[in-house]
Amino acid sequence: MMMDYPEDLLIYVKKPSRYLGREPFFPLKDWDKASLRVCLGYPDLYEVGRSHLGINILAGIINSQESYLCDLVFAVLPDMETELKKRNLPLLSLNYRRPLKDFEVLGLTYAYELLATNILQILNLAGIPFKASERSSEYPIILGGGPCCGNPEPVAEIFDALIIGDGEEAILEILKAIEIWKSSSSKKEELYETFLKIEGVYVPLYKNKVKKRTYITQKKFTPLYSIPIIPLSHDRVSIEISRGCTRSCRFCEAGFYYRPVREKSPLEILEEIKTAFNLTGYREASLMSLSAGDYTCLEDLVSLLKREFYSASLREYIFTLPSLRIGSLTPKVLEFLKMGRTSTITLAVEAASERLRRVINKNLTLEALFRDIELAKNYGFRRIKLYFMLGLPTEREEDLEELIKLYKNLKKTFKEVDISFSASIFIPKPHTPFQWERQISVDEAYEKIRFIKNSLKDHFKAHNPKQSLLEGVLARGGRELFSLLIEVYGKGARLDSWSDYFNFQIWVKSSEELKINLEDYLKERSLEEALPWDHIDLGVKKDFLIEERKKAFRGEYTFDCRFEKCVRCGVCQGKIKNYLSKDKANNIEISNSYESVEIFGEEQEIWYEVYYNKKGPSKFLSQLEVLRLFEMVLRREGFKLSYTKGFNPRPKFICGEAVAVGIEVEKEFLGIAFREALPEDSLRGLKIYLGLEIVEAIRRGENKPSLPEREEFYLLFPKKPLNPEEILIKTSSEVILAIEDKNQIRVKPKSKGFSILKFLKKLLEIENPLEFFKILKIYN
Repeated sequence: MMMDYPEDLLIYVKKPSRYLGREPFFPLKDWDKASLRVCLGYPDLYEVGRSHLGINILAGIINSQESYLCDLVFAVLPDMETELKKRNLPLLSLNYRRPLKDFEVLGLTYAYELLATNILQILNLAGIPFKASERSSEYPIILGGGPCCGNPEPVAEIFDALIIGDGEEAILEILKAIEIWKSSSSKKEELYETFLKIEGVYVPLYKNKVKKRTYITQKKFTPLYSIPIIPLSHDRVSIEISRGCTRSCRFCEAGFYYRPVREKSPLEILEEIKTAFNLTGYREASLMSLSAGDYTCLEDLVSLLKREFYSASLREYIFTLPSLRIGSLTPKVLEFLKMGRTSTITLAVEAASERLRRVINKNLTLEALFRDIELAKNYGFRRIKLYFMLGLPTEREEDLEELIKLYKNLKKTFKEVDISFSASIFIPKPHTPFQWERQISVDEAYEKIRFIKNSLKDHFKAHNPKQSLLEGVLARGGRELFSLLIEVYGKGARLDSWSDYFNFQIWVKSSEELKINLEDYLKERSLEEALPWDHIDLGVKKDFLIEERKKAFRGEYTFDCRFEKCVRCGVCQGKIKNYLSKDKANNIEISNSYESVEIFGEEQEIWYEVYYNKKGPSKFLSQLEVLRLFEMVLRREGFKLSYTKGFNPRPKFICGEAVAVGIEVEKEFLGIAFREALPEDSLRGLKIYLGLEIVEAIRRGENKPSLPEREEFYLLFPKKPLNPEEILIKTSSEVILAIEDKNQIRVKPKSKGFSILKFLKKLLEIENPLEFFKILKIYN
């Protein structure tokens, strides 16, 4: 049965709204009728993991199967973990509110090395043993996938099976095998034998050689589209415009993991954007790709989107291109980004010297960089971010001096542009030509950072070298590291990618106790040495990687096979090849196969006074979270909101003072402007979220409403025995206080700006008034 975290738990944790679950418009199914129940987890906080494109694609595919259901789960902050353990409560899935042990399948994404301890947290809070070998058939089957599965060995013992490569087709084959196995009451080993027959599936117990699964077919899948409860770290819809990259940057694992290139057509992308906007209420989309600037129909795409979404004077839609390549900026692209209110251009340079760019196969020139920045400046962009890497193979001090020189030249040339540099530490990732190279030590990294910061000051930022060391260890290690993961988790390592929670000393102490030398994992490796990931075949031949390594040290470029001849990396076989949009029949100019998104220009503005209740779970939402949900749910329901003009349009809302998180309220006021007249009944009774409901709507026409003059009161309902007379004795001149009965106290503030929580803290000398009272704000 459905559960919920109790209120007396949520009042003790930071940002309780991230744990509320039950997203608006999530496609719930009948639990008892499902033949297979799957929960997909991203091992980071809700606001980070919920925007991850991969789990949304897979959740959409699973939920599209009539007899399967799929939910999500995420890691939690240490305070939430403490409260759950204190009460012996399990971690719950996001929407079905079920313990994870109730699902037949739990899928966990291994997207980044420093998420490893969060995987352990999810399993621990679910009451699921860490090792697959220790789990009976009564526990969920644990599946894994993600880009770090190029070397899954440090976490491999957790999983019953891992998908290497693309999961769109493999996931349904795996789930079908589990469904059949569940009905047969066979041993897990028989399920593993079935897994071995599925292309792209790695079974850690058998350490089988496995070849990457590549998704080629043109079958369309609709990702999971529901409305996230709180703003996400990337609070927009993510639209994949292409997958894979063949630039062959010699440090880039993703470029080798995801090749070949598979592009969607502009019309396919348009349809996905319209569907996403309609089903979520979002009005911002990120056009995702490893290198969006290399998308072969980029100018056609931005022209199409401009025509569809920016055909009127009011442009409420926003589009971002987060991965532009130097040389890919054009007037059309920049004009489009400017219309979408992108304020910053981000470009990856990686290395400032021509010599080092040849080593890493970053085929660009500084002349092209200066041209791009000049062009961006001419289109009104005033912030430029450039990314670099430190510790690249053969890097010398003069390469760092070139970086400093580049910054000074850019600042001298573009005085009115805010230019900043940031750098990550090079990590020799598996399946790249640099997989055999050494990684610089923490001390070396800090020395390089200090050298640059002495000149660039606050205009230069760098990734934490201690985190980079651990990334390198986990990227290059084997199963011997699993004992280290268990040890550091037991000592409190959590959320290692978050600077606020990262504790390097836990890793140092644990590695010393286990006699694991972390520095050993950073050393150079010989070409003949067996590597922990040798049994994982991404399709790229080792001979190709070795030759690319030789070319790096000779300073030779390898060209992109999308635009030049085949480089014979080994990936392309039969249907597995590059699929480029420019080779498809797009017919963008003459196509009438779709309806334009409705765009509104200078139209009427009709105001409504809306009164809503915020009770139950919704009382844990902040005012900004409430307003965001109002906007998205109203858009999702087809209401046409009116937006402000200017650089960043916002819905025209009028609201009063924010009610503190954890306090319920009846008939709170909100003024909303729409672009058309609406029947008042169409708003009354509209449920925005659990306990968040419009109870009254009054049309005010073109007259902008003002905040109503109303008396406000607070009703306090004691949760613990107390003597109301003592409160009366202690009361102050700030309020008029009345004892209705021993179960209810009425508080009337004498002035505006009154905080009931601060008042109670001071009056009763308590830290958390919500521990003692349920509080309801009402108006007369």
